[in-house]
Amino acid sequence: MTTNEDREDAVAILNWEGTNEIRSANDYGRSLLFSVLDSLEGSVTIVWDRDRSVMHRVNLFAGASVLAAHGVVANHTIETKNTVTTPHVVFFLAPTMTSLDLLCDYMDNVPNDSKVLYQVFFIPEAWYVVRESLKLRSEGKYWERLESVKEIPLCWLPREGECLSLSNPQIASRLLINGDWTHLHKCAVALNQLVDMCRGRSTSNQRPISILAKGKWATDVARMMQKVRSAVETDHVSKSADPVDGLLKINRIVLIDRWLDPLTPMLTQLTFSGLLDEVYGVGMMNSVKVPEAEFDESNDGDPFKEKEISLIDEVYHRLKHSHINAVSIESSKILSELRDDEQYDRENMSVAEYSVLVRKMPKILNKKKVINIHMRLAQMIRSHLYCKLSDSVKTARELLDSSDSDRAITFIEDEVFDAAPLNGVLRLISVHSLTCGGLKPSVLQHYRRIVNQSYGSSALNKILKMQKMGLIREKGGGGKMLCEYAPMMFQQNKKSYDMLPDTVNEEKLNDISYAYSGFAPLLCKMLEEGDRVKWTGWKKTIIGDDSDPMSENDMRGTCVFVIGGLTRSELAIIRENIPNVALITTSALITGDKLLDNITNI
Repeated sequence: MTTNEDREDAVAILNWEGTNEIRSANDYGRSLLFSVLDSLEGSVTIVWDRDRSVMHRVNLFAGASVLAAHGVVANHTIETKNTVTTPHVVFFLAPTMTSLDLLCDYMDNVPNDSKVLYQVFFIPEAWYVVRESLKLRSEGKYWERLESVKEIPLCWLPREGECLSLSNPQIASRLLINGDWTHLHKCAVALNQLVDMCRGRSTSNQRPISILAKGKWATDVARMMQKVRSAVETDHVSKSADPVDGLLKINRIVLIDRWLDPLTPMLTQLTFSGLLDEVYGVGMMNSVKVPEAEFDESNDGDPFKEKEISLIDEVYHRLKHSHINAVSIESSKILSELRDDEQYDRENMSVAEYSVLVRKMPKILNKKKVINIHMRLAQMIRSHLYCKLSDSVKTARELLDSSDSDRAITFIEDEVFDAAPLNGVLRLISVHSLTCGGLKPSVLQHYRRIVNQSYGSSALNKILKMQKMGLIREKGGGGKMLCEYAPMMFQQNKKSYDMLPDTVNEEKLNDISYAYSGFAPLLCKMLEEGDRVKWTGWKKTIIGDDSDPMSENDMRGTCVFVIGGLTRSELAIIRENIPNVALITTSALITGDKLLDNITNI
């Protein structure tokens, strides 16, 4: 047992709880939240929006017990319309007209004492239209009743302990279908918050940060970042709460467009975390909900009852980036460590050794429980992959190797005629189109016709939106369905970036093609190349005085921001293959299904 006593788990715990950069960003978010609550004298009742994402966003930084330590004595939902006994009522609302209607309805129908002070905080931003509507509604009656209306910019949400997300999966569809550039402005505002975390707001002792951009959206965001920095709103909550400014050790921020590579999200992810997201969906609280009967392997259970499983633990941290076919290898290592930990000689143990064992035993037992849970999850998603997705994965691989725009794919036709899940069918049609540089008009018309026959007009409408986004293109096509974003040019990029290497090792995380079994995502290859050539050829903007050449020469401390979303498998590739990247950020962690579901809602 001596060797195991010497092997402490502190480093592993530190890693799965988050990198230094993630923990610094979390501290920043908590400081914004606590500065609001601590500024109020007396006890507080929080009234939560009907939109559960607001509560989930706040709970990522502080749970109920932590909020209670900062004066919160009661939590109500806005629809219950309960009266309060505290001197302060704090409304945490999403910046939507629906939330504004609920606020006004609450104020009309809840007979709180007139001395109770109402404070409204929009999370993560106070949208100008909502704010102005509140001012003008009922000739300012509601506005006058409010003590303050501000925002708490909890923009960056922790993901996987090594990624920050804006949790905005609609950016690509809003930009390409609606032309709504305000989403790029939101990215610029959030990125400037990251800059503040790196440099601090104080004008003294600031160091410059390079912004490097590749892609149309990235260039626009870099330009907006400069404009936003000179026009921060005076009532921005974060101006008065910067106790952790300058804690992030970032030398440069690299911006890249998702739509330089729209193909990869259409493919099935094959890492443990990626496949979990594909099959069950990983929620905002870093957990998955699976059918309880399936998890328990019970034939008598309620088929609709779900079991929520947290993904915040050391075992998941060690398994998440593994290829699904290699999860058993890493699991075996963990089980071997547990067996070593349980080997002890009670007859010859000293009191000190007993004391160490007693302290470690709860951790060992919990680790055994957690490894069993994750091994069962891996078994479930692997079964799903080989029973339901294997033919789709095989067809996509054949299209990556060789794609013909002149004929429809038989497997896609069969899936449509069998009324297979629509998103899976549309993803394959998209892969067909993107890999061959656009479909022949007769082939595209054939796909449209059979999809309309099997799934109805709503599915046909989805195809048209995919055309507008460039996920499906018609050779020689134009007009209203022409995507404004330049095509991917897969065949040329496949050769120049070696996206289909001759050999692949699914067990090696430093094989850039491992996460997709022999396919190297273009976005990851572009980032790898940029890091290798010190970002030569990328559009560069300097924020601050360009007088610190040391940070330019130090290639470490790179922050990557992907505009339009990043898959968990791509996250794994970047983390494992580009060591100079200290922080990975994105507008959202996505799958092909999530991307297509957001098209439906537009």
